Amino acid sequence: MLRRLCSSLLLGLLLISVGNTAVNHAAAQSDTAYQVIQLVNGFRATYSLPPLQINGSLMASAQNQANFMAANTIFSSHVGFDGSTPQSRANAAGYVGYVSENIVGGTGMTPNQGLIWWENSPVHYNTLVTTRYVEAGAGYATNGSENFYVLVVGRPSNAPPVNTPRDNSPAPLFVTPIELAEPDENGAIIHIVQEGQALWSLAAYYEVSLDDLMLFNNLSKDATLHPGDAVTIRLAEGQEPPPTPTPPLTHIVREGENAWTIAATYGLSLSDFLWFNGLDEKSFLQPGAKVTVRLTDGQTPPPTPTPITTHIVRSGQTLWDIALTYGLSLDDLLAYNGMAADAILQVGQELRVRPEAAPSPTLPPPTAAAPSLTSESAAVVIQVTVAGTAVPPTPTLDPTPQARPQPTAAPAGRSQTAATGALALVIGLTILAGVFIVIGRRSWH
Repeated sequence: MLRRLCSSLLLGLLLISVGNTAVNHAAAQSDTAYQVIQLVNGFRATYSLPPLQINGSLMASAQNQANFMAANTIFSSHVGFDGSTPQSRANAAGYVGYVSENIVGGTGMTPNQGLIWWENSPVHYNTLVTTRYVEAGAGYATNGSENFYVLVVGRPSNAPPVNTPRDNSPAPLFVTPIELAEPDENGAIIHIVQEGQALWSLAAYYEVSLDDLMLFNNLSKDATLHPGDAVTIRLAEGQEPPPTPTPPLTHIVREGENAWTIAATYGLSLSDFLWFNGLDEKSFLQPGAKVTVRLTDGQTPPPTPTPITTHIVRSGQTLWDIALTYGLSLDDLLAYNGMAADAILQVGQELRVRPEAAPSPTLPPPTAAAPSLTSESAAVVIQVTVAGTAVPPTPTLDPTPQARPQPTAAPAGRSQTAATGALALVIGLTILAGVFIVIGRRSWH
């Protein structure tokens, strides 16, 4: 009986230990997956792009694929268990909308290294700076040596998809393990290139900026490395880097690029890029076209284009698409057009994408201020006779009738003073009039 009891207790402790291990492993997976989302949103913030919103269904879809990749050591495709695709996995997890997926894996790969891989691959970079998708989920799994990361971005739709859309996820990244070089006695790190290694893969494994590698080695982003090449990863202590090369003025559009991705590549705002090239948000860039990405010193920029105020709905577009294209929130777009969130768009429908300008207030015409007489400006009019003829002065009349001041009783003690002053004024005026008359008569004679 005692032996049976001890066996039961031991089994219980073992189950608790296994359970705790599973819980801790799941927590570590979740923490790493959320770290991937944080890294991606931090990268987007450097280009003034809004963060991708975490979606629970997309998190589940991404984690399922990461688990499948780790269990089967799969790097080669986006196909999952039972032939699933990124779209079908997202729909099965309860997501109503359209998705695209980035995957990457490698020996001992950290989340930051995975992000750098995606940054340096043009098609995966497009997923990071997307404006087409607004939500995201991530997954992480390991088989003990290789780590696998999955990023799924999504755009919700107004109704469940009738047909499964074509999967436009970027090709998977198979990461060849890279043995890191140690710093020399001066602190410099020099890497000797092996078969299958590229500049951007070195940037990912050493967790350094691709721009720094290009600067240190006087290389372009598209440079091809050959086995045996020595690549400077880090400069020696006190070593000055070579002069920064002059940034390019133009860019040749590649397949899959759009105005958003090109602007982000060169650190431009979308509005500046469109301005430099005389484009608008609806313009389509053809692969091979040359576009301006920088103005020379003293170069006069083109005239500022007239802002677009309306948008014509094209096939397949949703309210979310249009709002993001013009940098609006969905609520703003709905308010500008008096629409509800469940409104159905028609191809060719015209939508307002800028608020209507408020009408200028109509002001009444100015009126001339009527002159008014005050006690300070009142004048005494005196009739003067010149050469025997009385010439009356031209009076200045106030056309606006003025309210007569009501007489007020003079304070006690002042009545006599006022009467005396008035009498002195009359006498003075009479004497002045007599002087003018005498002068006039003498002049006549």
